[in-house]
Amino acid sequence: MPGEGEVVRYRSVWPLTLLALKSTAYALAFTRTPGFQTPSEFLENPSQSSRLTAPFRKHVRPKKQHEIRRLGELVKKLSDLTGCTQVVDVGSGQGHLSRFMSLGLGLKVKSIEGNPRLVERAQRLDQELLQALEKEEKKNPQVAQTGPRHSPYHVVQWVDPTALCGELLLPLDSSQCGSARLLLTGLHACGDLSVALLRHFCCCPEVVALASVGCCYMKLSDPGGYPLSQWVAGLPGYELPYRLREGACHALEEYAKRLQKAGPGLRTHCYRAALEMVIRRARPELRRPGVQGIPRVHELKIEEYVQRGLQRVGLDPHLPLNLATLRAHQAQENRVVAFFSLALLLAPLVETLILLDRLLYLQEQGFHAELLPIFSPELSPRNLVLVATKMPLGQAFSALETEDS
Repeated sequence: MPGEGEVVRYRSVWPLTLLALKSTAYALAFTRTPGFQTPSEFLENPSQSSRLTAPFRKHVRPKKQHEIRRLGELVKKLSDLTGCTQVVDVGSGQGHLSRFMSLGLGLKVKSIEGNPRLVERAQRLDQELLQALEKEEKKNPQVAQTGPRHSPYHVVQWVDPTALCGELLLPLDSSQCGSARLLLTGLHACGDLSVALLRHFCCCPEVVALASVGCCYMKLSDPGGYPLSQWVAGLPGYELPYRLREGACHALEEYAKRLQKAGPGLRTHCYRAALEMVIRRARPELRRPGVQGIPRVHELKIEEYVQRGLQRVGLDPHLPLNLATLRAHQAQENRVVAFFSLALLLAPLVETLILLDRLLYLQEQGFHAELLPIFSPELSPRNLVLVATKMPLGQAFSALETEDS
């Protein structure tokens, strides 16, 4: 969409139906634009957030720096507003968010992650950060923290989306049993994990607040992960097939930049579609196999890409290929790009329906919930955080969207 004061000129006039579709899609989707244009934290250095000190930036990419700071500060505000005694970070991975919330913001944090290797690395990074903070305090005694520092408490635990997790609900302080007030959070909790957070919030009285950023909608169970609300389940045609849910996970803003550059990298979509045709002829039962990234696709001939792709999905790379058919596929490169662009035009609508379903589910249970655009969509495409409480906060919800000044 043209920016304010920007004039966009096209070589031809788009059909009115396409213009109407575009306008309708933008009008019906949740806004993804946060209350800032460019994250000011990266104006001086695009790879280092000026809002995080050096120890908290180490081992953390710029995207993740932006995410842990923004979500961590929101969780801190929500914790203060709701009187929480403990934060539970579900699907914590290497613990970057948990470390920032505990060692940076002073929150009491339990981190739950199902992969023991990630938990082991998170614990090593905890110790490394503690040592770095101690060195920094010795150099600058005036910034020394009053009181002891508490690292996150890490637990290796898979969370079953269909059942309540006892470990998730246990307070770190045994004296708080029966009086703990928990805040659940998850930074890009994958697939059904974000649904599990919602169910624990609704079913467990000790959970009083929630701040969840979902992702990987194509991994949602069907049924079970969508729909959750009675209202959406009553809509005709509410079903969302895998292709639509997968499309809702793409980086819309990043792809728009690629379209503007119109470089050879756009060829990837055509090559991947041709590979899918070959796979389905060889193994009709093998649908949508994950193909690990093939480097420098634009430098490969289409048959070279197909051979490498076959090998990556466990098929014989020397299968006989019909080169004439592959060349015919490649000739449709621009049509594939157009088709993919239309799919991405609808992607925010699909995400809106999934998140609206979650909002309505919480409201049907009698709880207060909001969706806030918290991250820069250019840095983090899944940038909508679902915030819920069991107490009316009135205008406090709008205050939760942290400023970037």
